[in-house]
Amino acid sequence: MSRYSHLPIFQKAYDLNLEIYKTTHNFPREYKYTLGQNIKETASKLLDDIVAANSEEDKGRYFSLIKTHLEQLRIKIRLSYDLKIINSRRLEFLNRYLEEISKQITGWEKWFFKNFSEARIFTPSPKTEGEKRA
Repeated sequence: MSRYSHLPIFQKAYDLNLEIYKTTHNFPREYKYTLGQNIKETASKLLDDIVAANSEEDKGRYFSLIKTHLEQLRIKIRLSYDLKIINSRRLEFLNRYLEEISKQITGWEKWFFKNFSEARIFTPSPKTEGEKRA
């Protein structure tokens, strides 16, 4: 099993989850179990996908999922602000987390595709190599 707690992106996403739980705890009853719950679930999926990406050899398919969850969180947090559930300070605070995670996932994705994707595409399999020699 791969370790993930050392990853800066995991730490940031974990901290974001904590802040989202603190924030949604204060949501009015009308929104706590709808929008608030949806935000918590999306943040949890973000964290799950980061752990999964770190555990898998082929991380590529997780990057788009992580980016989608980030965008969904941005929209839902903005909706919370527009509904006057959270104030502008809280919006900016949570958006800083989202921005930092977004930068980290972009860097991780670039690193992965630069270092691993090309090697996998252009390296012939042993069977193919053996067939060429025969």
